[in-house]
Amino acid sequence: MQLMLSHGFQVPRNHAEALELNRINSNTMWRDAELTELSQIDEHKSFLDEGVGFNPGSECQCIKVHMVHAVKHDGWHKAPLIAGGHLIETPVNSACSSVISSRGARILAFPGELSGLKAWWTDIGNAFLDMHTKEKVHIIAGPEFGDRE
Repeated sequence: MQLMLSHGFQVPRNHAEALELNRINSNTMWRDAELTELSQIDEHKSFLDEGVGFNPGSECQCIKVHMVHAVKHDGWHKAPLIAGGHLIETPVNSACSSVISSRGARILAFPGELSGLKAWWTDIGNAFLDMHTKEKVHIIAGPEFGDRE
């Protein structure tokens, strides 16, 4: 296992490494992070589970998904499910959502501070882009999905 550190914690590259790190450290921090992500996905009804053996047909594009394990600055373990949308055909009317860097946030805050304005910041624990599409897409759930693999 190649060592990757973030904020003093060893970070796994995949689900199997996450389970191994939990075993080595005698805890469930990484699996808990995965299960939190999956419960939020269920809560938002992000996927329709068609069950094992479902054949989506040739008109469906398969999007590969995986969890990216990370540790926030406060030690919070996170495992968001990431879709490899860059691997499929992008429709012409596709929308893009961007993320601001901490450097960009500081640059934006500076003029406000000089003007005596108050800045309010937040961290969104789990954000989803929800939109109906004309295209049919599906994923194949991996081992992190437990009994729904």
